[in-house]
Amino acid sequence: MKTMLAAYLPGNSTVDLREVAVPTPGINQVLIKMKSSGICGSDVHYIYHQHRATAAAPDKPLYQGFINGHEPCGQIVAMGQGCRHFKEGDRVLVYHISGCGFCPNCRRGFPISCTGKGKAAYGWQRDGGHAEYLLAEEKDLILLPDALSYEDGAFISCGVGTAYEGILRGEVSGSDNVLVVGLGPVGMMAMMLAKGRGAKRIIGVDMLPERLAMAKQLGVMDHGYLATTEGLPQIIAELTPRWRGCCARLFR
Repeated sequence: MKTMLAAYLPGNSTVDLREVAVPTPGINQVLIKMKSSGICGSDVHYIYHQHRATAAAPDKPLYQGFINGHEPCGQIVAMGQGCRHFKEGDRVLVYHISGCGFCPNCRRGFPISCTGKGKAAYGWQRDGGHAEYLLAEEKDLILLPDALSYEDGAFISCGVGTAYEGILRGEVSGSDNVLVVGLGPVGMMAMMLAKGRGAKRIIGVDMLPERLAMAKQLGVMDHGYLATTEGLPQIIAELTPRWRGCCARLFR
C-alpha cells in the first residue's frame, strides 16, 4: 500500500502530521499530486482557537477531522472512470467548495451557496490539500493557465473564488457603486474583480490604514475610509447619488 504524509488539526494549538494511504480515484474523481496548498486565515483560527461551531450548527464543528487545506493546486496523476474534461498531466486548481451539483445555486454556478446535502468543503468536511496527494471531484477542477504558478492557483481556489461568486451574484456592472467592507485578501480581490467588471465607483472601508494605502496603490479603489471615520454612512450616501446607495455590500 502506497502511503503519504498529511496534516490534520486536532486542536490544542497543534498540527498533526500523519502517514495515511494514498487514495484511489473513483467514478468522476481524479488524484492530484499536490504542488501548492495555501494556508487560509480560517485555518489559522482553527489551529490557535480550537474547533468552533457555526450558528447554523452550534453542536457540530465546521472542521470534522479531515486532512486540512482548502487552497489546493497540483497536477493530475490518475483518473477514475467517467472523467471527460481533463487528462493526466493537466495542471489544475481545485475550487474549495464541492457542491451537490443539483440544487438551484449549484446549477447557477454558485457552489459556495449550495443547499444540497452533498455540499462539502475541501479541508473541512472532506480531505483537503495539506498532503502529498488529493482526491478531488472532476467537476471541482479549473485548468491552471501556463502563465500562472502553482502558488497563484492555490490562492485563486479560495481567495479569488469566494470574491468572484459575490461579484457574480451581485451582478456588478458599469452602472454600479460597490462598497467593500474589510480589505483583507478576499476583500481586496473583490475590488479587483469589481473594477474588472467596470464598476462605476468602488469604496473601501477597513480598520487598518495600511490596507487602504495598498488598495489605493493597486488602483482598485476610488474612495477609502477608516471604519472609525465619523459620519461614515452619510459620507458614503453622498458618494452614491440618487439614493441608490451601494448596490453590492461585500464583506470579509
